[in-house]
Amino acid sequence: MTKFMNSVRTISHASSKRSRVALTVLVAGSLLFSVSSVTTTATASTKVAAAKPAPKPVAYSLPQVKHIWYIIMENKSYDATFTGLNNNTYLWKTLPSQGTLLTNYYGTGHYSQDNYTALVSGQAPLYDQQIDSPTYKDAAGAVITDKSDPNYGQFKAAGDPYTLQGSVYPSSVQTIFNQLSAANVSWKAYAQDLGNPDATGAPHSVTACGAPGTDPTNSPVANPGGANATDQYVAKHFPLPWFHSIIDNAATYCDSKHSASLFDPANGLAADLKSESTTPAFSWISPNNCSDAHDAVCYGNNLSGGWVDANTPAAPLNYTGGLYAGDLFLEHIIPEIQASAAYKDNGLIIVSFDEGFPAYTFTGNSFQNSATPVSVAASLAADSAGENINGVNVNTEPTGPNAIVKTDASGNQLYPGPGDNAFVDRDSTIPGIVMGGASPVPGPRTDATASADGSSSYITDNSIQAYDEGRAVSGNNIPAGATVGTVYDLPSWASLPKTGTSTCPNACVVSGSFQLLVNGQPAVPTGPVSGITLSARTTATDPMFDATHATLGGGDVGMVLISKFNKPGTTDTTFYNHYSFLRSLEDLFAVAKASPGLDGKGHLGFAAQPGLKAFGSDVFNNQ
Repeated sequence: MTKFMNSVRTISHASSKRSRVALTVLVAGSLLFSVSSVTTTATASTKVAAAKPAPKPVAYSLPQVKHIWYIIMENKSYDATFTGLNNNTYLWKTLPSQGTLLTNYYGTGHYSQDNYTALVSGQAPLYDQQIDSPTYKDAAGAVITDKSDPNYGQFKAAGDPYTLQGSVYPSSVQTIFNQLSAANVSWKAYAQDLGNPDATGAPHSVTACGAPGTDPTNSPVANPGGANATDQYVAKHFPLPWFHSIIDNAATYCDSKHSASLFDPANGLAADLKSESTTPAFSWISPNNCSDAHDAVCYGNNLSGGWVDANTPAAPLNYTGGLYAGDLFLEHIIPEIQASAAYKDNGLIIVSFDEGFPAYTFTGNSFQNSATPVSVAASLAADSAGENINGVNVNTEPTGPNAIVKTDASGNQLYPGPGDNAFVDRDSTIPGIVMGGASPVPGPRTDATASADGSSSYITDNSIQAYDEGRAVSGNNIPAGATVGTVYDLPSWASLPKTGTSTCPNACVVSGSFQLLVNGQPAVPTGPVSGITLSARTTATDPMFDATHATLGGGDVGMVLISKFNKPGTTDTTFYNHYSFLRSLEDLFAVAKASPGLDGKGHLGFAAQPGLKAFGSDVFNNQ
């Protein structure tokens, strides 16, 4: 049973006649407003009026939102976005001035993909997702059905959770899209560049709902997380292809009514907005790897040249990425939505980010909303997660069955937790379990076969391992200060039978690569690379490393909501996260009758946590 929050607010208003009305506000699964007493204080020359009977309590009703557009951006913390730190004027100033800014809205993990699946299914991170699924394969395991288990409804990996086990969920894992379809609520997921040809002229993404290619005859994606000049779509930033409950129903869930390239002239957003009858009730919008602020330097058009028409960008003036490119995207698409009949008829626009990315800010981490500045480590722990349970803001979240939080006898963390200890270099003198094996303390290593042609930031290296991330890299044409970024161990497509199978067996030949970084930014070698040397793991403790606390959650990213139900220029400090967002969507679209969820109230995964607060009158503050 949902518990009422402990705090009670009393709102008083004195009129010119000194009348005073006291309202008691109780918060539970919904907000209840009741007039506790009504008295009228008479002036000295009049009699005291008799007290009137209190009216019956009136339940708070969610706003009658008819259309929601959710735009998800990439890899920026609150202090880099909604504070103006990076001078992203449209996101920082314009959008919050039009609606309600949530200053304590948190991601649920690192790196990107686990946040996307959490947003639509309430599932906690899988290991493959925490490294952005280097292979596209079915997840091994099953959903926990024991209602007494705190992880009831969560998918549990079959073996060691810190080994590659796949990340495409079985059909038993439902999503908000399944719920909306069951409730006869229209929806559509748009992705910028979905289906665009790559530099060779072959489709980059050709399988159901934007899944990365898995059949050699379909030009498989060499790097599911990368972009190129003509196709900056990446599958890890699009939720549909990672659920069999979606892709097994491709004929109805992946058709042009439910999945489309964002700027497709026939089926894209602008075409759908022409009429309210063709506008879905829920629209998911994934910008490409440039427009979502992910890439510091864009591989393709960053929209800086303006537009030929609503769906055709002109030639770019530059290739600057980050929040500069993100602002250009939002400045085009949000006014387009706001001009539509669907938006004007009780529409709601929501903009947020998947995870905080401290490496791209000047503060080292998003300390903007840390409770107390006791130390850097304490701030890191406090700012990594947050949600509101039974009316109380907490800097925690459920870890789930696959992101183990376990310590040794000295209290040192052995596993990274949902936050993957992102952006923190672990002290290598502390033993632990990392990436599916005993934590190594490797010395210098030469990977003689590593190579690159100098045209991109990616280095081919079949010897690279996930635990090599962060090690210093040197070699011919390697820029000073270079380190190992995200590691990709991918199947060798030439070894696969040409059958169009949806997964790659564990026995597939693996080819490795990694992204070269300098100061956390992608860096291109100054020329061809032939062999590299990796430094020894440093034994110096990162100043942000806290050996006794795993980094839970995905950091404070903020969120802005714009609608007639939001007072322009307001803020809300309540703690929310991706699970709270999913719960709010389920409530706003009233899916419970068709899809009861885990709790009988329509909530999936950790969106069904007892006492979890969904958006209420604090967010929708203009009713």
